[in-house]
Amino acid sequence: MKNPIQMIKQCVENEEPYFVLRGKDICALPAIEKYYETVKGKVKDPYFIEEIEEILKDFRAFREEQETHIPD
Repeated sequence: MKNPIQMIKQCVENEEPYFVLRGKDICALPAIEKYYETVKGKVKDPYFIEEIEEILKDFRAFREEQETHIPD
């Protein structure tokens, strides 16, 4: 998986918008699930699809172990 800090720095340098989801955000898992479904329909790169699937699994596991709430 790519380094998220490096990706954010690249976005800032290129004045490109970015969006961050945290594990404790109650809205994060449904957002990632929807993104994953869109990726599967539009992206051909199996490695990218697998990366998103791993992120989805991580967020699901976190939700099972931790309490989520409305984002700050």
